[in-house]
Amino acid sequence: MYTDACRLASAVWRMMSAGEEVRSVVLTGYGGYECLKVKPWPIQALGAGDVRVAVAICGVNFSDLYTRQGMLRELQPPLVLGTECVGEVTAVGAAVAHIKVGDHVLCYKFTGGLYRDHVVVAASHCFVLPPGMSYEDSAALPANYLTAYFCVHDIGHMRAGQSIFISSCAGGVGWAATQLACSAGDVTIFGTCSPEKHDAVRENGVTHPLTYDGYEQELLKHSPDGVDIIIDNMASSAFTINQRLLKPLGRIVVIGANSMVTDSQKFGWWSFLRLWWSTKNVSARDLIMQNRVVAGLHLGLLMERQPNTIQSAMSHLFQLYEQGKIKPHIDSIWPFDKVVEAMRLLAERKNVGKVLLRVETADK
Repeated sequence: MYTDACRLASAVWRMMSAGEEVRSVVLTGYGGYECLKVKPWPIQALGAGDVRVAVAICGVNFSDLYTRQGMLRELQPPLVLGTECVGEVTAVGAAVAHIKVGDHVLCYKFTGGLYRDHVVVAASHCFVLPPGMSYEDSAALPANYLTAYFCVHDIGHMRAGQSIFISSCAGGVGWAATQLACSAGDVTIFGTCSPEKHDAVRENGVTHPLTYDGYEQELLKHSPDGVDIIIDNMASSAFTINQRLLKPLGRIVVIGANSMVTDSQKFGWWSFLRLWWSTKNVSARDLIMQNRVVAGLHLGLLMERQPNTIQSAMSHLFQLYEQGKIKPHIDSIWPFDKVVEAMRLLAERKNVGKVLLRVETADK
């Protein structure tokens, strides 16, 4: 199903006629940042179940970096990047009843296509914003807060008195997971980040900030039995280490392969082999004998297969936001034409919280 959805998305770009074009971030080929071009690109016609949105803000995510490097080979260039955006609805298809022109909506599409000043997207991939929610805060929710939500609540079953280890706790997902873990009550939160970010993550709720080097020894000093939940976004040699940090009945959720992201390197077969080798050590016997759970999460495919689950989770996130229990931290907002700089900031892990793009010419 994943392959079919990705192939369909790639085919759409090739099938669109040379009609209306809108400013877009186009990936011209796999490789470095030189493959990213901001240029006019055809926009698809409005279908019966679609909405058209004047985009104000786009969220920058590691999935865009994966696509640029060629990790998602089902998405074939040239194509428009971008999995999330927010803006104002300017037109709705004949079959759309729950969204109207003038609504402010959040859009998420895991196959991309949303880095543009106007988008046409299925209404089922849109969420109407609650009153008073800013574009900036809302753009941080889909990829980051939904991922964290399912890791912490649905798969992790976080409860008061438990502990969690969050890899890259200063990033978008890590920041969100910290807040959602705190909402469970009295919890202990461990998280890795660079030393200069430790004060910021403590303020967000991390109990014990850890550096990447030797984090496992430091964690075990504070919690000799390990932790109840681990969110792993690296999929590197740390994956094996992290399994050993789980308490009995502990759960580890793998959500990405950020260790494979580089500034300019194309993701080749040797990279795929290294990724496979570093994550192959999941032994059924060990899982049974150690009473561990190893799980994975692909937010986009979950949305394709269980859209009602996503809608319910987003509604709950909106409630938590209105109650003041979650609050995205915006690291920086970049002009649309500075997409390379924004992506490089994320790839080099210099951000604290969410990195955004502002579409200056969008109709607000």
